[in-house]
Amino acid sequence: MRQAEDPNQYIQDLAQTVFPNEKKYKQIIDDYKTWYGKDPEILNTIMELYGLYYKLAKNLFISKEQVDKETEDFLSSF
Repeated sequence: MRQAEDPNQYIQDLAQTVFPNEKKYKQIIDDYKTWYGKDPEILNTIMELYGLYYKLAKNLFISKEQVDKETEDFLSSF
């Protein structure tokens, strides 16, 4: 993050990469609950961090329709 030209944009991009959609968010959260369920300190810390990422990314979630349109636009440009 320190080496990023725009740290705020870097965090936004990272959040969107980690959570491209709601399904991925739920999957990751469930996985962490399974892995760290017996260690509440680690689990709570991860949940706080990912909660922040989710807040940043949720307005940018990509819908299936949007992916299909972008794919079609890309393929039609050839």
